[in-house]
Amino acid sequence: MEAHDFNGEHQPDLKLLVKRYEGMLQDGGISFLEADSFLMLIDYYEEVDNNKLALNTLVHALEQHPFSTSLYVRKAQLLCEEAYYQQALKALDLAIVYSPSELDIYLTKADIFLRTLEYNKALDILSLAKDFARGVDLADIYILESTIYETKKEYTKAIKSLKLALKHDPNSDIALNRIWCVFDLSFEYSKSIDYHCKFIDKYPYSYWAWFNLGMSYSNVGMLEKAAEAFDYAIVINENFEPAYHYYIDVLIGLESFDLALRYLDEYTQIFEADAQIWYQKGQCYEFKQQFKNAISFYAKALETDNINGRVYHSIGNCYMMQHIWDLAKEAYLQAYQVNNFNEDYCLSLADTYDVLEDSDKAHEFYHKAIAIAPKDLNIWIHYVEFLMDEENYSLALEILEEAQAHISDVILDYAVAAVLLESGQRQEGFVLLGKALTVDYEAHKHFYQIAPTLKEDSAIQSLILHYQ
Repeated sequence: MEAHDFNGEHQPDLKLLVKRYEGMLQDGGISFLEADSFLMLIDYYEEVDNNKLALNTLVHALEQHPFSTSLYVRKAQLLCEEAYYQQALKALDLAIVYSPSELDIYLTKADIFLRTLEYNKALDILSLAKDFARGVDLADIYILESTIYETKKEYTKAIKSLKLALKHDPNSDIALNRIWCVFDLSFEYSKSIDYHCKFIDKYPYSYWAWFNLGMSYSNVGMLEKAAEAFDYAIVINENFEPAYHYYIDVLIGLESFDLALRYLDEYTQIFEADAQIWYQKGQCYEFKQQFKNAISFYAKALETDNINGRVYHSIGNCYMMQHIWDLAKEAYLQAYQVNNFNEDYCLSLADTYDVLEDSDKAHEFYHKAIAIAPKDLNIWIHYVEFLMDEENYSLALEILEEAQAHISDVILDYAVAAVLLESGQRQEGFVLLGKALTVDYEAHKHFYQIAPTLKEDSAIQSLILHYQ
């Protein structure tokens, strides 16, 4: 049941109605009112968070209109909001006696069963409701059905229900929004692409469908196609705010910084900029290596939100790129104070302490980063490079053995070979390097990144050329 529009054309009438009704309450007697007038009052009291008065008004309403299905349904909805589920179901049982085909009865009943985690009962009720629904109403039933399946983590069934909802109401923003969310939860991005391409063939001006397609392409790394889809969504509806955020993210990922800045400027002309928008502006200037501009926009973002420490971390990156290590450290520490379970913040601090020659702190933060994300290969390699610079080869080998317990990757074999060769264990190093080259020759570039001094070793060069 739709709530009344309290800010629209009926607002003066509503004010008079509320004044009249509350005057009757003070006088101790309620004159006759139409059922619709009572419903307007009930909706108003619920809107202003006075459920107690809304329920009291329902009592007076049912005294005057004891056979009104709408009032019994409204009573059930209010009782449901107060978690009085059994009383709500009793109200619906009375409603169904007077109007067995009233759709709101079944939808409210299904909502109650969903709240009480009685999913099968909810699905049975919705199955009955389908007999009384057509078009948009039927779409609403399928949307609620999909919510139940999603709650049960039965994502395939949830998607099927949402497809049926969109078949009956292809303009349903709720169904289009939910279907992307369920595709995302089930990681079915290829199926999402296929579905939305077919949907767009029938409904080419559905900006939600274009947005969903962009999200799907983005999640499989097809950023050019994602950008094209988001662009279409904005062309169809220039006030569709979510498309701007993700389009700009994709443009930054494609390193189209000038185009991203153009859309950021367009965004600020239409909408009120938030911390995320200022942060994205800062990113564009950071990647253009205009660090002063970048930091100024990051500072603007910080006026409202640090975005879980990411703004501080990006400021740190700007200082790091300029080799201003003390300021980089301070910024990274601020990010870490906001979220000390972020491996990127810990790794940045570890690398910075390494440059600042604070070995103890570097060790501490490499260990913290590994503890947070033991499957992140990049962290292990950074730590090994640090240990090799310290000529702590035995610990580097121990760390690599620990890494191989978490990750299976040939780069770790190249790293072990590099440590062995640098530490003088050449025979073992050559054997392992040969094995790694056999598995993945192209990955040998990581070998030189881990141990750049070995580029000058002619024997190693000959071995790598042999495997080429």
